[in-house]
Amino acid sequence: MSTTVTTPSELEIRVERIFDAPRTHVYSVWTDPALIPEWWGDGTVVEEMDVRPGGTYRFQTAYGTVEGEFREVDPPVRLVQTFQNHLQTLEFEELGEQTKLTQTMLFETTIERDTTMQYGVEAGAKAGFARVDALLQKIAA
Repeated sequence: MSTTVTTPSELEIRVERIFDAPRTHVYSVWTDPALIPEWWGDGTVVEEMDVRPGGTYRFQTAYGTVEGEFREVDPPVRLVQTFQNHLQTLEFEELGEQTKLTQTMLFETTIERDTTMQYGVEAGAKAGFARVDALLQKIAA
């Protein structure tokens, strides 16, 4: 499946991807603390993950601590959370047996958006989504 990365506005990065799995499975990959280390990899440890509006999460990764707050939780349709230097919206659209994920990152400045693009959003998304594909195959089995 192909991953597309676009910049629909001066403050946004949008990543779109269709997964060959039901929406509930795809949503669970982003919200089940037991599944996060499976696709984040590199020895990621989920220290905290309270998936509700106002709930927080904190992961220890090979690259340091990743933490944020859930702003909106609407299973299995939508998830809005703070993530590093931006607000991330994940929308899960049911397409029969497949699911379209639209991930929108909203930044406060164009410089922050451009810096994040330079860090390799596209390569990172493709590598991460390849691990998500493998995990979804395990879940379905």
